[in-house]
Amino acid sequence: MRKATKVLAAIAALILAFAIQPAKAGGNGTAAFEQLKSLAGHWETEKSNRERATLDLELTSGGAAVIERAHVTEEGKQVEMITLYYLDGEQLKMTHYCMAGNQPTMRGLYVPDTKTLTFEFESATNLKSPNDGHMHHAVYTFIDNDHFKTAWTFRKDQKDAFTEDVTYVRAK
Repeated sequence: MRKATKVLAAIAALILAFAIQPAKAGGNGTAAFEQLKSLAGHWETEKSNRERATLDLELTSGGAAVIERAHVTEEGKQVEMITLYYLDGEQLKMTHYCMAGNQPTMRGLYVPDTKTLTFEFESATNLKSPNDGHMHHAVYTFIDNDHFKTAWTFRKDQKDAFTEDVTYVRAK
């Protein structure tokens, strides 16, 4: 009898563990997506930034996605990059269409207490080798309704090469 109880308890624990896991895997995706939606509008880098950049975020596809257009100056040339944010079930994801010519997809994890959204590399298209340079990690910190910070990490030769830290201010 005791053996059967132990087996049933173990099975119940496994079922519970698997039932809880998908909720954790989502990383608070819906809350994170709502936070991203609140950023809709025009943003500029803080005056303290050396390089000038702008972001335009807008809802698209009936509110099912947020499209971000980043305009930066790179070696004297204006460059545009697109990032698309969307939910895959409860999991927030993003695909970044980079000037490096590849398209990394990352999954997000949102921590409401710290107002931090962290994206981790999941896969990429047009990445011939893991050694090729690509955006691999990004952290968004939501400061208030008119300010947020980003830190994007570029990886090359399977090592972090540099991180771009930028604070954006909502243009009025």
